Amino acid sequence: MNDIPAYKTELLKSRTRKIQYLFESTGRRSIIKAIEYTPVAKRKGKVVYNLGFGDYDEQNGNIFDNSNSNNGDMRKVFRTVLNTVPTFFREHKDAAIWVQGSDSADKFKELCEVNCKKNCENICKNFNRRIKTYRYYVDKNFVELSKVYTFYGLTDDEEATLVEYTPKNEYVGILVLKKK
Repeated sequence: MNDIPAYKTELLKSRTRKIQYLFESTGRRSIIKAIEYTPVAKRKGKVVYNLGFGDYDEQNGNIFDNSNSNNGDMRKVFRTVLNTVPTFFREHKDAAIWVQGSDSADKFKELCEVNCKKNCENICKNFNRRIKTYRYYVDKNFVELSKVYTFYGLTDDEEATLVEYTPKNEYVGILVLKKK
């Protein structure tokens, strides 16, 4: 993945505490995308920011994180999202990043069933697809990434628990902290 180029991002100045990076996806067509870090909680004295990503609506500043653009440049877009993480931590040393796909909520399955083109029959193949992409990247690069970051995974059992991340395990969310 390190050999894949990234799009150039532009930090969008905001009056709110959220941090947005904009870039232009130039695959089959031109689409403005946004990467957004939004403070959502405090954990052990650290502000936890949710990492959001999606198509950007310039009219109202909203991000559509459930859209699937199919623009032909997914790997370059994903690399662009990942490239903002070190930048984010340089500016927010004592923060943490929460990653969970917009397709991880139970409500997603219900909505997906209505318009499903894959005829999944009882097991939604799109459910948790986005977090699986992040897990795959972390798993594949875990040794190298662990030199700089600490990872925790959120289990998907009856009592969802945040545990030390172990590659190849199923998690519905990932918490990332920068090592000192």
